[in-house]
Amino acid sequence: MGRHSKYREFFTILCDGLGTDAKGLATATGKQTANVSQYLSGTKTPGKVAAHSAARHLAEWRVVTHYEVSPLPPKLSVLPKAGGIYVFYDSGGNVIYLGQAKSLQTEIKLTLARQSNFPVRSAPKLSKKKHPLYRDLTTHFSAYEVESPRLRHNLEALLLRAFPNQTHNNKLGEFW
Repeated sequence: MGRHSKYREFFTILCDGLGTDAKGLATATGKQTANVSQYLSGTKTPGKVAAHSAARHLAEWRVVTHYEVSPLPPKLSVLPKAGGIYVFYDSGGNVIYLGQAKSLQTEIKLTLARQSNFPVRSAPKLSKKKHPLYRDLTTHFSAYEVESPRLRHNLEALLLRAFPNQTHNNKLGEFW
């Protein structure tokens, strides 16, 4: 058995386990179709880096729903510390903020303590505009764990485009 034959076997097992061909495996693992074909046929030997990046790429699409349009918990310490995407809603069900976080617990706490980036008029002096804290405007929120920083970034950019209005943070984000 050669030095890197276990990595070739890894790609072969993945291909069989996913029930796909070289092209499908290449798409699932983020590799070039030609390279995967050569790995599977034995004409090219994959290394440790190729096997590890393929495995990481397979897991990048994992999204775990922790809260979906739920009332804010009384203690924010119950929020997950994992990275992810979160959304704040006002009492009318409108999205008022959408963000990504390396730590959902930390970022949600910080964002709730920030002033909103849009003015709100309130009685009795409707002529006076204020920028209330997000905590005062948010009645419900959603939080999703997303391990991959690239996927978090791209989901935030996609969702900001799906819910565009004046209440969102000003960065629409770019895909990368």
